[in-house]
Amino acid sequence: MFEILIRRVSHAVVCAGLAFAALHAYAQGGPPMLTDDPGTPGDGHWEINIATLSDHSGDTSTYALPLLDLNYGVGDRLQLKFEMPWIVEHVDGHGHQSGAGNSLAGVKWRFFDAGEDAWQMSMYPQVRTRFPVSGSPLADGGVAWLLPFEVQRKFGDWGVNFDVGRWLRPAGEGDSWIGGVAIGRELSKNLEVIGELHEEADVHSNRSELTLNFGARWQLSERFTLLASAGSDLHNSLEEESSLLTYLGLQVNL
Repeated sequence: MFEILIRRVSHAVVCAGLAFAALHAYAQGGPPMLTDDPGTPGDGHWEINIATLSDHSGDTSTYALPLLDLNYGVGDRLQLKFEMPWIVEHVDGHGHQSGAGNSLAGVKWRFFDAGEDAWQMSMYPQVRTRFPVSGSPLADGGVAWLLPFEVQRKFGDWGVNFDVGRWLRPAGEGDSWIGGVAIGRELSKNLEVIGELHEEADVHSNRSELTLNFGARWQLSERFTLLASAGSDLHNSLEEESSLLTYLGLQVNL
């Protein structure tokens, strides 16, 4: 299954490259994209993302209202992370329910950094848990681990940012591989557009999800950046296919 995922990610790189072939591009993952990157906030600095997310699939619409994503830089190459959403789920004809979602905490370590225009690599182990005081029906029980590896490299005017990793989940939920590639272009000093392909594949079967996503970052000032993205599943045999995925948020840098 890992070899299949690598082949699919390689195919994703080619597809993303063709989609942006007319652009002088560079890449950076992280919010509002699914694919992450090796970047960290810097020593003693905060990166706070306050966002609303939506996922529309079949007769169910799920919203994060909001998602709070806190990141803090320790030294130039370490990042501490904690995020948790408040989830609202609406099912046509059955009303809605709401509650705290799962929290996600982790440490990113950029263990290799040859400079802004060269190779950068990081590891980003994260743990997913139910928040201790939450009895929310919208949070999964048990503890799950996400173990990703991120790489970024510029090639002249081009840059490629991709990640690959594995979810280790409690019995009954199923482990999976993840992989994604993001390519972007700076349209102006303050505006960046990004496109990505991101896949998740079940470890023990051929079931998978492939998502196409487009996003933008608009820097409003030194402290504030507007984040937005929209996409959909190209195919999904893991669960019901998502017809629309959105992200709208404000990034605060302190």
